[in-house]
Amino acid sequence: MKRFLLLFAFVCSIYVNAQQTKTEPKNVNITTVDSNDIYKLAQKSGKKNTLFYTFGIWCEPCRLHLPTAIKLSKDYDMEFYVLLVDPQTSEKITGAVDYLQKLDENIKIAVLKDAVYGDKTNKRNKKFVTEITPPQFENIDDFSKYIVLNAEGKVIMVTNYKDNPGDWKDDSDMVKSRIEPLLK
Repeated sequence: MKRFLLLFAFVCSIYVNAQQTKTEPKNVNITTVDSNDIYKLAQKSGKKNTLFYTFGIWCEPCRLHLPTAIKLSKDYDMEFYVLLVDPQTSEKITGAVDYLQKLDENIKIAVLKDAVYGDKTNKRNKKFVTEITPPQFENIDDFSKYIVLNAEGKVIMVTNYKDNPGDWKDDSDMVKSRIEPLLK
């Protein structure tokens, strides 16, 4: 009988521990945006420059480059938003928000509006990048982009993977050569 009770208790504990509960991130204020909203956020920020960094939780370069983006925004006192590229209704948003809040509980998060960009990640990103990228920059619909706007809401930089020809895991050289000179 003792063995049965121990076995029963063991099986119950495994069952209880195996239950996965979906936890919602706490105190989250996610701003839904389109390209016009981004211009306005930069104008209203009260900062010399605003940085939007495109991010998907599934995107390894996005996760690897994010600390550099955060450091850049702090070093140059920029308004900073992580711009989620997945649809508003995607479960990936919850994972991304949880990940971001673990890095910085006060991080500002924006997500592209489904009503404007649809619910297919690649199509929505392509449409957004086409809208936000000025003609002097190459329009490549990749992720882990640095989008820098000045206080007037003018886009002064949109990066792409070609701007970082070295080690794809480390974009700090690209940030130093392509973005920092614009901020000084």
